[in-house]
Amino acid sequence: MSDSTATVSQARLAQLAGVARSAVTQWRTRHSDFPAPVDPGVDLRLANVIEWLDTRPIPANHRRSEEAAGVTYGERVRRQLRAAEVPDRDRVKELAALGTEFGGNAVRTEYLYLLLCLTYLRLYDHDRWSQLTRSVPPDGDPGMARRLVLRVVALADESLAGSDVLNASDAPPIRLRPRAFEPLRKVVKLVAALSPADFVRLRAAYLRQASIGPDVISTPQGIARTMVALLAFIPADGDVLIYDPFARFGELPGEFVRSAGDPAAMASHNLAAVRIRVEHPDTAELRLAGMWLAASGTLAELAVTAAPPPGGATFVLTNPPFGNRVEDTWLRHCVDSLAENGRAVVLMPYSAGFTGNATMRRELVEQGALLAVVALPARMFSNTTVGVCVWLLRRPTGRPGSVRFVDARNRGRVRGAHVKFDETDVASIVAAVTAKDRTECSVLATPEDIQAQGYSLHPPEHQDRRFTRSPADVARAELEALATKVDMPPYTIGGGWPGRPLNELCDVRNGVWAASLKSAVARAGTAGVTVPVVHPRHLRSGIIEAADAPTADATSLDRYRLHSGDVLWVRTGAMGQAALVRDAESGWLPHTNLLRLRVIDPDELDPAYLLAFLRQRAILAHIRERSIRSTTTSLRPKILGELVMPLPPLTAQRDALAALAALDDQAASLQRRLEAVRAAQPVFGQHLIDGTIVLTEGKAV
Repeated sequence: MSDSTATVSQARLAQLAGVARSAVTQWRTRHSDFPAPVDPGVDLRLANVIEWLDTRPIPANHRRSEEAAGVTYGERVRRQLRAAEVPDRDRVKELAALGTEFGGNAVRTEYLYLLLCLTYLRLYDHDRWSQLTRSVPPDGDPGMARRLVLRVVALADESLAGSDVLNASDAPPIRLRPRAFEPLRKVVKLVAALSPADFVRLRAAYLRQASIGPDVISTPQGIARTMVALLAFIPADGDVLIYDPFARFGELPGEFVRSAGDPAAMASHNLAAVRIRVEHPDTAELRLAGMWLAASGTLAELAVTAAPPPGGATFVLTNPPFGNRVEDTWLRHCVDSLAENGRAVVLMPYSAGFTGNATMRRELVEQGALLAVVALPARMFSNTTVGVCVWLLRRPTGRPGSVRFVDARNRGRVRGAHVKFDETDVASIVAAVTAKDRTECSVLATPEDIQAQGYSLHPPEHQDRRFTRSPADVARAELEALATKVDMPPYTIGGGWPGRPLNELCDVRNGVWAASLKSAVARAGTAGVTVPVVHPRHLRSGIIEAADAPTADATSLDRYRLHSGDVLWVRTGAMGQAALVRDAESGWLPHTNLLRLRVIDPDELDPAYLLAFLRQRAILAHIRERSIRSTTTSLRPKILGELVMPLPPLTAQRDALAALAALDDQAASLQRRLEAVRAAQPVFGQHLIDGTIVLTEGKAV
């Protein structure tokens, strides 16, 4: 870096500090302690001006993406100077290269975790960093290196005021096995030159490595910004308490702290102080959350057990774990943890809005605790394609309340395999949630509307008119427009049929499990009863066409064998094909990727009517909305079984089937005529053009 006599022009200083030249002029004219120019010119002494800039934190709305809260203009200038002097040196990469000296690969999470602890102390706790560096001897053995690693984690815990909660002896770096002391001494020396931007890089590298497995999930920045932005229009004055009962790596409260420093982002807030409590049962993740929050400018209260703050939280922000039917428990915990006028923003999977018992969903609506649900795009996370919704909640009012449903699944931009949000996407979602009227992607549903949907809280099911029964006047207008072109069967407007869940009308089962089917196919023809296996490709236009069906031994698979009248449904990938099992296919086996529906009482439901219901485009769209998003889209029997089907009397079902068959006959007749016309056109055209025939009237008829 330049020596103490180096000078810098105001224009160059503005470039180094990343500000306009007018900003430097304002510093010089408005602050009496700003360093005076070097006589007789207007250049400034570089060392003096950097020292002055060390006292000026960069405002949140001027910080760069790699700069943490609290970073000063002085640090930015130093970083720019270092880059100019040693353009090819990257200390983070140098640190990564030393990872092999610690008993494993340079990108191991344990080693990256150690680097985060060291860098945190270096940047955000100068006293403990000084203690650490003074205690590093010039030489030592591997045992001393391991003890120093433990001390690093212990000092980080002290800094976070978490020594009574965190346990340094269980921290990931303790599993490192340094081969010698010298590499650790080099690591400490390199860390001494790191910047806040390097801390951000190391944290990102750790999250990328940790997220390789499915058990460690961090909240994407686009989702975090959206969740925090939904709180920006909620009035809040004075001291606020932010509570995250499952902090993961501190992304959500950290984003709130970042936004709290930007007056434009928190226009409805007049905050005096921000207090944060975060919880996580894993102390390793809790420690990282604490370090991230401290780096953001707030020392959080850390806890490993759930203990809502006395008096409740101003805001609850959380991305809790999904699965094993815990979603209702988390929603209740978040609502119960709110202060009187508090708000909770909770991330939930799509399925939380429609699967399982509707008791909790009904309670949230009838007690006025649910304000809005926003469906976000799938594939926003780095290690799962699961789709999520943001739920905005408050304490129960005791009165039913309307709910704003926003379908934002088409927002964002695809970057590689994932969807990313920018500021425009976040702003559009906030605008949709706060809209007073219905918009393209936002609708306000009354409690009665939600009840009519079986208390489904999945936004697409309230946005798309295909998912609700059409009003009589709409149905009449649609049909009258069609009647001018199609010979419609006679009809009159009805009041709608009562609905029943499919699981009350049918037994819904998976096809033969993959391992069992593979074994049965291998045994085919060697013993037992050999039967064909129906694959998804065999379902065509409502029937089974399986001339190429493989065979399998069905001896031990009687419970899977098909009966005449069963309905098959493709449950994975490109769902939607369905077919009715006829007498000829009775006794066959269904493939793993099929669902089998068997009518419980044929005197109540005609299987052919069930097939007609499932083949509607609206029903297919509805089922796709409720399918599981993973590597491939799939549908569980439970989800299909919860689908509500309008159920007319059996005679009305058969009348409907006859009417649909009449339309099928019309379509077939028109198709035959169309094929005949298309076949005639080239033959007639050839003879007409070459003169073999001549139009008798001199023109086309």
